[in-house]
Amino acid sequence: MFGTTFYHGTTKKLIIAFGSVFNNIHVQRTKKDGTLIKDIKVPLAYESRKKYLARLIQDQTKNRAVPRMGFIMTGLEQDLSRAANQMNEFRFNHPDNDKAFVMYNPIPYNFSFSLDIYTDYMDDSLQIVEQILPYFAPDFNVVIEEIPELDMRRDIPIELTGIDMVDEFEGDFADQRIVNWTLNFMIRGWIYPPIRDQELIKTVSTNYIIDTGASGPFHPDEQINLEVDPFAYGAEDNWTIKVTGGHPDNPDDPYDVDTMEELNWPITRDT
Repeated sequence: MFGTTFYHGTTKKLIIAFGSVFNNIHVQRTKKDGTLIKDIKVPLAYESRKKYLARLIQDQTKNRAVPRMGFIMTGLEQDLSRAANQMNEFRFNHPDNDKAFVMYNPIPYNFSFSLDIYTDYMDDSLQIVEQILPYFAPDFNVVIEEIPELDMRRDIPIELTGIDMVDEFEGDFADQRIVNWTLNFMIRGWIYPPIRDQELIKTVSTNYIIDTGASGPFHPDEQINLEVDPFAYGAEDNWTIKVTGGHPDNPDDPYDVDTMEELNWPITRDT
């Protein structure tokens, strides 16, 4: 059980998807008549709030790159309300047509994220917030290719769960003002178990024996085969079942079967 090395990179993909939602936000500085003075693309980084605020306060000339945004994953929790039977198996196509990829149900988890907005001016922060909030009513969906080898894609909702704003001052108000907005989000994602290879059953042979009351050994009086037609079908193809049957030429030889011929279902055959 444990000790099977696997890594789908699901959490990393969720982090990348979350950041990609906010990586093209701009702040515009204008004159009173509406003339554009400057268009600033707001930088985005994976960093904690405490670390960046400390940098801003410590050295306002060298590190004071504002407006700026930073986000971080703050935790995850299993969501039992979305849980399904964990013993259900899903089968997927395999490069080998005689095998299938098999995986148990994924486990639902809620991933918590926080997005921090840092500006010197209140108007800059309001511009950024107003470019974000209209898309979350209350969630925004992104498509993630969770497991490429299985061609598995899923719509993942990102839900806005809270907003906080802090107007901080350190030392002289004119020198050390930081407007900081914190937006909290929750992503309803999934953690996937390992993928296994499994052989496909493509042929089923059934031997029928007429009970005459005599003592054995018994040999088949009729053989019925069910098999995939054509045999090269994969795990997710729509299979056609071919039914063949035959009588043994030599009833004393358990391996001797007459030429098999295709039968229709339900089986009707003259004896």
